Amino acid sequence: MSAMLMEQSQEDKELTLDEVARRLSISYDTALKRVRTKRIRARKEGQEWRVKESDLQKYIESTYLDG
Repeated sequence: MSAMLMEQSQEDKELTLDEVARRLSISYDTALKRVRTKRIRARKEGQEWRVKESDLQKYIESTYLDG
């Protein structure tokens, strides 16, 4: 698979809120609050929230790397 396709598929990967919380070292409830207040972009699939890898990366860059 080409590097460009691998990069695109990595960015399109969707994470659960549990995975997001673990990556950010925060609780599930805090991750949920950040999704509900639209600080982290997500979509709801049934009862479960999904966050694109690329959207999480944008959140990390804007929150933790500004400064």
